[in-house]
Amino acid sequence: MNPFIIRKLLYPLYRKIKRDRVLAYLDEMHRIERLEPEEIRQFQWEKLKRLLAYAATHVPYYRQVFRRIGAEPGDFKSLDDFEAFPVLRKRDIKANKEDLISETYPRKWLQEDSTGGSTGENLYFYVDRSSSEARRANNIRMNEWIGIRIGDRTALLWGTRFDVEKSKQIKNALRNWFSNTLLLSAYRMDESSVDEYLQKLSRFKPDLMVGYPSALSHFSRAMLERGYKPLKPKAVLVSGETLYEWQREVIEQAFGAPVYNHYGCREFGALARECEAREGLHIAAERALLQVEHVTDSATGESLTELLVTDLDNYGMPFIRYAIEDLGTIRWDRCKCGLGLPRLESTIGRTFDVVKAPNGNYLGGTFWTILLRKVKGIDRFQVIQEEVDSITIAFIASGEFTDEARKYVIEKVREACGPRMKVRFELKPELELTPTAKHRFVISKIGLEGSTGEADTHRNE
Repeated sequence: MNPFIIRKLLYPLYRKIKRDRVLAYLDEMHRIERLEPEEIRQFQWEKLKRLLAYAATHVPYYRQVFRRIGAEPGDFKSLDDFEAFPVLRKRDIKANKEDLISETYPRKWLQEDSTGGSTGENLYFYVDRSSSEARRANNIRMNEWIGIRIGDRTALLWGTRFDVEKSKQIKNALRNWFSNTLLLSAYRMDESSVDEYLQKLSRFKPDLMVGYPSALSHFSRAMLERGYKPLKPKAVLVSGETLYEWQREVIEQAFGAPVYNHYGCREFGALARECEAREGLHIAAERALLQVEHVTDSATGESLTELLVTDLDNYGMPFIRYAIEDLGTIRWDRCKCGLGLPRLESTIGRTFDVVKAPNGNYLGGTFWTILLRKVKGIDRFQVIQEEVDSITIAFIASGEFTDEARKYVIEKVREACGPRMKVRFELKPELELTPTAKHRFVISKIGLEGSTGEADTHRNE
């Protein structure tokens, strides 16, 4: 399908038929994103005040919260005051799902969704129409930041569902054709599938390539080994996992295009993305308020900050100061690209992608990838922690894994984690993927607080 026809005719017509506000939201985002940071914060505050007043009146859970803290919505005078508002955690949502739904929204107006997170623990929630439309607009706007417009050819190497009905398969195929989208399954990554995908991509000629960092870096190595010429799309977009610099390098080499990092989740959709300057991820501040809360200090005195998210558009089931179980920092200074939006800067990744060591240190994925990527005999790996004083390194062999390599890894781990850390190695034919085909370099089952309990751990999405 010709991108110009999609962009100028079919897509506007489709939105008109749907009678929604996607394009109106897009216009608003274009206006707000280049304001001064203080003007953007004021815009957020005005939206937040309306949301708080609504939730206190029409959402049973928040009526109880305001009673419990002895406050009214008007008692919060600024975003700084709002930092005293209670944090919403996954355990709260599970225990109060029905009470979190607005009394003014018929259930048929709400779209049910769920996320299993990297821990495989399902969380069910609802999104109202307004929030869904704002999310669609935000995706269009974020694509524009990296030179991608409506109708541009997009190929996805992504986790796909196994249980799609035949009628929906046909519907999805038609939608993909009209939107110039090619979907490739990240579940099929054997040699024959890689060759098949390379042929499809060569014919499709994508403007945008999208995928998980692990899947795309694996695919990129296969491209380089087979001597394929770079496809040279306008951009490569990675999401769903922590992006490591070595992955960015191999993907850019194979595809001949810049790689952009993206941050989002099922609960809120797209939250932040790199622009062409690639100096932090611009936050979609018009539709989501991101804050940070101190978690704990490591033995080095480093302060870890957990991200809290408020969806400013979802009145059907408001998530206010929701602990998304990721770590990061936020900066409010104008980017050289001209955007006044705040930027998200990652620290050590997601809370369940961090090993807690016996000596009090915290080690994110970067430590493990730097240590293990070039150890002879290890091709791919996962670090699994079930107890504070022990880890298992599961790996696929690329040759002989010698005693010398084993001793080297143990020595370096104990230098970082302390002499109490026990290290176990487990040779595997395949490594565990999440239900959505993501590869996690670190699987911590104890969380930052070192607990395997339900309530106080930080689970990753």
